[in-house]
Amino acid sequence: MDLCRLIGSGAPMRLIHLNLFESRSRCSSPSASSSRCPACLQVTAARGPPHPQEQPGRTVVLDASSDSYLLFEDRRFVVKAFRLFHRIPSFGFCIKEHDRPGRLKTELLKELGLKPGPLYAQLKAGKPVTLASGRVVLSSEVLEEAIPGRKVCVFGDCSSAVGDGALRLCGGADVLVHEATLGDEHRAKAEDRGHSTPGMAAAVARACRARRLVLTHFSQRYKPGPSHQDGDEDDVAELKRQAERALQDSGVEVTLAEDFLTLPVPLRRPHQ
Repeated sequence: MDLCRLIGSGAPMRLIHLNLFESRSRCSSPSASSSRCPACLQVTAARGPPHPQEQPGRTVVLDASSDSYLLFEDRRFVVKAFRLFHRIPSFGFCIKEHDRPGRLKTELLKELGLKPGPLYAQLKAGKPVTLASGRVVLSSEVLEEAIPGRKVCVFGDCSSAVGDGALRLCGGADVLVHEATLGDEHRAKAEDRGHSTPGMAAAVARACRARRLVLTHFSQRYKPGPSHQDGDEDDVAELKRQAERALQDSGVEVTLAEDFLTLPVPLRRPHQ
């Protein structure tokens, strides 16, 4: 499941200007003034002629029940945003694939006298079928358990989340992308600038029970593999090692992001 393909799947990619507002009059973050809290600020797009594929903008209000913003939904995906703490407004995004219908119990269908064809498709789509005898067969009777939808969560610049929307949405994420600007030894400096370290990113991945953590947004002080030389202290691979140490025995796989990286996101089996 490719992230860009996921968002644009089934239709041309659509560009939408969104203004995100909190539904409450006061900021929910006690440590931030209203002038700094992302939830209290409006996100506006640069003025200019609309893109040919751009749709009219709309205002999105915080859903207090989920502590998130619903940005997009169709029959295959739902995209929501959640608030993050940074020096300027910042958000994270959860792209969730709807569950897929389970496999048809073909042996049971044959026993019922149903042959492969349009009626199979009708049952697969969740619609009942009436047999010649008058019996109504419900899709739930002849479908195996649903296949869980995949979930990709991407955190923007942040030192922490605002509210609990991130943990609510990102629980069980297949892929969690999180910044790790500086190493754990520079945590105070990172937090002061509204950024995170590998250990902080790992704590989020553990809390969300993510399957894979992708670290990104590295400071320029960290040299990528081909540019790293023996003796260099600031090797980007050390950031990965720090996250892996923090995630020992968790089963979370750690990956360093790089340009044009493509990661497969396999389908899960029920209860997996």
